[in-house]
Amino acid sequence: MMSFRVRVLLSVQRAMWDLVTPNLRAVAVAAQEPNIRLRFMFENDPSEDDHENVSLAETYVIADFEDSVSVDATCVWLPVPVSRDLDIGEEWVYMRKESD
Repeated sequence: MMSFRVRVLLSVQRAMWDLVTPNLRAVAVAAQEPNIRLRFMFENDPSEDDHENVSLAETYVIADFEDSVSVDATCVWLPVPVSRDLDIGEEWVYMRKESD
């Protein structure tokens, strides 16, 4: 059986299909069973569409797990050149290529 971490990473990657926009800089996840925390980092102030995409991704992840698992996704405005850093317990799920 796959570990909780691997299940979360695969779920989030699938949930993001067709939801990645040019404004999205990175996505980080913290997975500590039974909690999943997602942080979507946007170059510009997240639009209504960005918020809707994050909500859809969150819903897709929720659907992959039992009711006892908690999923929380947030949008963060992180303009360039602010560096993309992980919070404690997070790991990267997605990072776009950016100029040095």
